[in-house]
Amino acid sequence: MTLALVIEDDPMVREINKRYLEKDGRIDCIQTFSNGIEALQYLQDSAVSLILLDVYMPKMNGFDFLKKIRMQCSSADVIIVTAANDFTSMEKALQFGALDYLVKPFEYERFQHALDKFFAKQAMHEKMGKSLSQKEADELFCSQECFTAHDDMKGIQQRTLEVIKTFLTKNNGRKFSGSELAKQIGLSRVTVHKYLNYLETKKELKSEIDYETDGRPRLLYFMT
Repeated sequence: MTLALVIEDDPMVREINKRYLEKDGRIDCIQTFSNGIEALQYLQDSAVSLILLDVYMPKMNGFDFLKKIRMQCSSADVIIVTAANDFTSMEKALQFGALDYLVKPFEYERFQHALDKFFAKQAMHEKMGKSLSQKEADELFCSQECFTAHDDMKGIQQRTLEVIKTFLTKNNGRKFSGSELAKQIGLSRVTVHKYLNYLETKKELKSEIDYETDGRPRLLYFMT
C-alpha cells in the first residue's frame, strides 16, 4: 500500500494537493496535516511512502521537519511544495534528500511528473540487493527527462503522452478538436495542443480542417 502525507498550513492548498494525489490514482491512502508537529506525532506509529511538504509553516518549518525525519532514519520520499523560490531553500532540499521541488503555483502536469519520479524509484525497490546497470542508475538518479527525452521530445512527458494516445486509440474513428480533447482528458488546451502537434510531426496523428462551424474553421485530430 502506498500511503502519502500532505503537510500544508493553507487549507485551500492542502485540499488541492490532496485532490491532485487522488486524481493521479496511484496513491492508496492520503493523510493531511496543517503543521509538521502533528505529522511527526503521526509518524511515530505509522510508516509512509511519500510526503508532500510545505516550507513556510507555523510551529515548525518544512526543513526542520525534514531534518527530524531524516535523523529518525525515515525512508519516506519527500516532494517539496512551496512558494520558496530561492537558491538556498532549493539547496537545503537537495541536502536533505528531497525527491523533487515544486514552486507554487504549478500545473497539474508538473505535479504528475513528480509522482512519476516517485513511482519510478519505487519500482527500483524490486531490484534491492541486485547489481544495477548504468541505465538503471540513470533512472534512479535523474529526472524522467534525463533518460526518456530526446531533443525532439523537449517538454514532452511520457505519461501525459500515453494518456492522450490511449484516449485517441480507444476513440479510434472519431475526430476531436484540441479544446474537446482537453475537456475530455482534463488537461489545459495549451498542453494538449503541444502534444497533438508532437504526435502529428511523428505521423501518429492526422488533422483536417473543419469548415462546418458557426464561427472560425477549426482543426480536428484523429489517429492514423
